[in-house]
Amino acid sequence: MKCKNCGCEVIRIRSGGRSVVCDAAPITYWHVRDGAAMSEMLSLLTPNGESIYGTPAGKLENAVGVAYHPHTCGLLPIFHRGRDSWSRPVYDDGTGRLLVDVDPRAGRKPDICTKQGNAFDGEPCDPVDGDFIFIPRRDTW
Repeated sequence: MKCKNCGCEVIRIRSGGRSVVCDAAPITYWHVRDGAAMSEMLSLLTPNGESIYGTPAGKLENAVGVAYHPHTCGLLPIFHRGRDSWSRPVYDDGTGRLLVDVDPRAGRKPDICTKQGNAFDGEPCDPVDGDFIFIPRRDTW
């Protein structure tokens, strides 16, 4: 089947009583090594619907198995890193760039900005337009 938004090939996998849309191509994955950054980990679903974390790089003989990546349809994945000195949630976009949600109230649309000087406790700087997928979830007040 095809995604209604972007036209990519997708499949549905039952997981935890719900149906999750995933990219149709399976991914070979490896165990996450100790000390790995969150940006190296992928949230994956096995063919039987088990939710796991894996990394897409390693020697083929050490591969754990195949899994499917949830379809994000162009959403930018951002990884939660904690809260800054103003208790605003801070995220990492996977490239090392720090982002902050300046209005993290539940029920409101995320207002994501870069961090001044890419400092964890830096002030919000430039707004970032786009749609985001929060890993593991959006931190709200």
